[in-house]
Amino acid sequence: MKSTVLVGLAAAVMLLSACGSSNPPASSSGYNASTLNFKSDGTPDLAGLTIHIGNAAGDATIGDTVVYIVVQELKKWGANADLQLGAGNTTQLAVVSGQLQVTAGPLPTALNAGLDVFGDNQVHVDYLMVSNKLTDLSQLKGHTVAIATTVSPDNYLLDGALAKAGLTRSDIKVQLTGSNGNSVNQMAQGKVDVAFVHADALLTLQKTGTFNVIANGASLEPWDADSYMTATSEWLKANPAAAEAIDLAWLHASWVFDNDKSQWVQDAIQYTKNAVTQDQASAGYDALAKAQPWPNDGTGMETAALQKNFDAAKQAGQIKGQGDRPLSQWAVTAPWTSAVAYYQKHAQAIQA
Repeated sequence: MKSTVLVGLAAAVMLLSACGSSNPPASSSGYNASTLNFKSDGTPDLAGLTIHIGNAAGDATIGDTVVYIVVQELKKWGANADLQLGAGNTTQLAVVSGQLQVTAGPLPTALNAGLDVFGDNQVHVDYLMVSNKLTDLSQLKGHTVAIATTVSPDNYLLDGALAKAGLTRSDIKVQLTGSNGNSVNQMAQGKVDVAFVHADALLTLQKTGTFNVIANGASLEPWDADSYMTATSEWLKANPAAAEAIDLAWLHASWVFDNDKSQWVQDAIQYTKNAVTQDQASAGYDALAKAQPWPNDGTGMETAALQKNFDAAKQAGQIKGQGDRPLSQWAVTAPWTSAVAYYQKHAQAIQA
């Protein structure tokens, strides 16, 4: 996947120079909305930028620590940035009204609000395929597998699992539980042999026995994304440099998760305002790591992947009203392309 994303990026950067540069300029003069300026150390110069970012996640949980790190990195680079949480579509509506400039959130909610996608948030859904009886996908035949609903992500993941095992749905028994929480409960009670659960639910299950992770969403359906960074088309046209900076901050945040557990744990504790202990954050990290939700390789914004996510959401009846637009009208990939190109040349500066 990595090679696919990076092919031709050097040429792309030249074509998209309005959105940033692959090399830091000799001098910097703070934030410029059209062209991202860089300091001598290779980091973006965001002095003068004020930006309000939302996260459609409800309460602050450790699973959203990457978004928190994005905002902290923007501050480190000189921006006046903050993070506001919201449930349902409240942050998307806040972006539409101008109270926020950017929000992380699910694709259907963003598109239905009229927003555009410009970068990764959580590249892979944090689903784990677990069992206390099986250890490998090749053992699935004849067993009962729990999924929440016919339109939830685990429904698509099941298809991926069966394809890898060389099986069809007629080879297993599918148990629709109604919710991911019910899947967890039925797995714990021994009513099913296999279940798709969120990464943090693995910790709950492990309190009741020994459970094997036999697959994750990243390996079964790598195109299936949890959420993206989104904004209005008007804001993105006026502020391509800010969008690129957010994408660079996300690349930093994903690197922290993939390479620096201790730093991520400390950030998780700060984000939740000590609602979790060091041990709880550490265990949460270990569970999330099994899902590989934040790859640091530039993947996630490929046209084919974006289209598959749109098609799946539309098939599930989640795309409505103004959300039903062709990809060319909602996928703004120039900031991401520029950010990945710059990151590949100056990774050390962005990772610091």
